Amino acid sequence: MAVAVVAAAAFAAGQRLKIDFENDEVGKPPKGFSFALTGEGKPGVWIVRKDDQTHGNVLVQTDPDRTDYRFPVAVYDDFSAKDVDLSVQFKAIAGKGDQGAGIVWRYRDPNNYYITRCNALEDNCTIYHVINGRRQAFQNHNVKVASNVWHTLRLEATGDRFVVTYDGNKVLDAKDATFKDAGKVGLWTKADSVMAFDDVSIAGR
Repeated sequence: MAVAVVAAAAFAAGQRLKIDFENDEVGKPPKGFSFALTGEGKPGVWIVRKDDQTHGNVLVQTDPDRTDYRFPVAVYDDFSAKDVDLSVQFKAIAGKGDQGAGIVWRYRDPNNYYITRCNALEDNCTIYHVINGRRQAFQNHNVKVASNVWHTLRLEATGDRFVVTYDGNKVLDAKDATFKDAGKVGLWTKADSVMAFDDVSIAGR
């Protein structure tokens, strides 16, 4: 507990944590994460895999359960903050119903948090709050999200303002006051999305 508190305080002071999964064992879940499910269907299966030479080890949600209202979440354990700067690289590998990848912040539990995600089948990025398990969008923007290509998604949360950039371009700038307290951060997918994640960057603001 003391270690977690010290880590959270250090990050909140402006230090940046970077997670590239290079020290994690291929074929197993990564260290430092807990896994949860919002909605219905099977829980996600999050394992480390080898990608291309540039990315090396990456984290992949591999279970293609097609339950529509199914949102597997990988939560980073040793960080909690209200105002955060988060980014991740993601790649859509497969999914007939969905190919959505996102980042979570102010996470309280599997039914209460913020999420912004991009979807390669819908070609858009959206920001939501999840309240008592119900996901509600409050801003959306159409962008091209190619499958089997690495993209970068970034979220900057300050108070009730949330700015989202996709591949270096600002796509969302929204306000919402549903969750005002500190919470954890994490990664997210939807339904049958098989998605890869790499180079997770976390900093308190």
